[in-house]
Amino acid sequence: MTMPRRTYNTIAVELVEYADRVADHFESTGYRVRVEHVELGRPFTPTLVCDRKPTTVLIDVVTRLDHGRVEAWVRYARSCGKDTRVAICVPHTVALSNSEVGKLSASGVGLYTVMADSVVEQCLPADLALNVALPEPRSLSKEVKTKLGSAYEKFNRQQWREGFEDACLALEVEARRYLAKWSRTGRIRILGKKGVPGTLTTQEINKLTMGQLAVTFDRIQAQNHTDSLVAKALRRINKDRVGVVHHKGRAVVEKRLRTNVGQHMWVIVAALKEMV
Repeated sequence: MTMPRRTYNTIAVELVEYADRVADHFESTGYRVRVEHVELGRPFTPTLVCDRKPTTVLIDVVTRLDHGRVEAWVRYARSCGKDTRVAICVPHTVALSNSEVGKLSASGVGLYTVMADSVVEQCLPADLALNVALPEPRSLSKEVKTKLGSAYEKFNRQQWREGFEDACLALEVEARRYLAKWSRTGRIRILGKKGVPGTLTTQEINKLTMGQLAVTFDRIQAQNHTDSLVAKALRRINKDRVGVVHHKGRAVVEKRLRTNVGQHMWVIVAALKEMV
């Protein structure tokens, strides 16, 4: 047994070395780790509190599951207004049943097993304070599913910010393709600053930012329904897309994104459905 490097008051002595290992694991990936940090309103004192903006992971190091305690942690995390996750950590000598592991996963609770020289992540902890339900994949065409496959995978892996980025990129790429296609046919003509309609080349279109794409769609002469919908979608998501790409970690950006990301995903899906 290695000598403990931290002081614990709420766990059994035989769990201390395992708690130290999981603390080291989180510190190695950039988290600030606090031992048994007490905060008003929490139902219990967690073994470890791990913070890496904008995420907080509350970890209990245990030898058996207390389902009532786990449920209380889940309810608490869901009541938080920021990215709050719950995880259970067990020594490799503890064998949880498939049913127990399944219940943790279904509840969005992470599960880590501490081995002799590593920490194995068996279940990813979810951002329990985020309430997002994406459109059912079965309702989407093959083309839309292909374009949003990466975004859906990341949402399923609890990487919802990265999933939103991928979805924004899919919309941007498809909007450029759509604009270039109908510009080549002459169906789409853009009103210039002097009110004179003209067409853009594919090279010009590919240089447009998402914000510039939104303005360009707004200036389409004789807009049809799809043109108008895509213009609105690009305008709607552009501010948060800029925020998640260029201003990660800023509290005001994170708060706004958490509020908007669910509706943004439905808007992106609707626009892609129209274009493909």
